[in-house]
Amino acid sequence: MAQLIAALCFVLISTSAMAELGPQAITLSGISDCLKEAIGNNTVEQNGNALFFSCSEARAKILFNLLARKIRAEVVQDPNGKFENRQFGNSACYHRVEDATGKTVDDFRCDLVILSGDALLD
Repeated sequence: MAQLIAALCFVLISTSAMAELGPQAITLSGISDCLKEAIGNNTVEQNGNALFFSCSEARAKILFNLLARKIRAEVVQDPNGKFENRQFGNSACYHRVEDATGKTVDDFRCDLVILSGDALLD
């Protein structure tokens, strides 16, 4: 699994370095930063054939705002509060604007999901 993560980071970093510094390259850089934070903070989880990379606060806020160029936020109310969600593929970034009691908050989180197929299953 560590080899897959390292290879993925290398591809994302080299792809963003070779691309022009346009909106797509900047968004890919935001995704790469989120992946690096998740790996560095050990917030990578495996569930079946899916890997979940989670980043929060500063990096998640940057990526959430970069996604705004193409993805409209969907407002969702659930037992944990009120959220603005930006979903892209199997991944998503969340901005919690109210906690469960209705108090205003400003929390960010992104969950990047990579499907690995059966290659990483034991």
